[in-house]
Amino acid sequence: MNRTGISLGGGSLRGVAHIGVLKELVKNEVDITHVAGTSAGSVVGGLFASGMNPDKMITVLEDLSIRRHVDIGFNRKGWIKGDRIYQTLLKLTEGKHFSDLDLPFAVVCVDLLSGEIVVIDSGEVALAIRASIAIPGLFSPVEMENKLLVDGYILNNNPADIVRSMGAENVTSVRVRSSNTPQPTNILSFINRYIDIASQKNTERCLTQYTDVLIDIDLKDIGRFETKSLSEVIDLGQLEARRVLTRKRIKSEKVIYLDEWMQKIN
Repeated sequence: MNRTGISLGGGSLRGVAHIGVLKELVKNEVDITHVAGTSAGSVVGGLFASGMNPDKMITVLEDLSIRRHVDIGFNRKGWIKGDRIYQTLLKLTEGKHFSDLDLPFAVVCVDLLSGEIVVIDSGEVALAIRASIAIPGLFSPVEMENKLLVDGYILNNNPADIVRSMGAENVTSVRVRSSNTPQPTNILSFINRYIDIASQKNTERCLTQYTDVLIDIDLKDIGRFETKSLSEVIDLGQLEARRVLTRKRIKSEKVIYLDEWMQKIN
């Protein structure tokens, strides 16, 4: 059976594309040996490592009310407290700790105090995921072991290096992106674009150095927080994975075909 570690990048709600990728890999009996994720990638990766299959994830997503998970907390830490999201994550992961998982899993965050990347691979899975999705300014950060943890997007948005360091002999990375970059029109969009550029450069370096296979999902005009497009995004994720597996070209600078992939991960 084919074996590979998986790194899952961030992408806000567009990160549900990872579900489609995992569905196709499972369908093709690819043995996933390790998983690491940042932000949305940590959510999907954490649920998978906790034993939830992709079809179940889709069912959960269909029944999930995103609006009900927005617990506004007008304070100095962030607009959204994140308590409701944490409680849902706790339920979906069955309160598991990393030590309970059959599949090695790691979560990537940034510590606002030290400015360093923090890789979480012990303790409660739900709390680690909650920290990794804490977009500064939007979500309150998570205080953990004298650290102030937020989304790892800016420093390592696709932790292929972490998957490699976990012991994976081969690394398949899933990147969710948009090739259509809108013209910044206000202060917030200028700041977001500035942060995006830094993240993209760091991500490119990491993927180039540590990734064996890249599944590159270009969602073009689908926005980061478009709830109406979630099913479409999952389908596009599965389609891109299928293209890699069936020798069809994907829209990526790094095109991998099935025979090359088999040589790498066998």
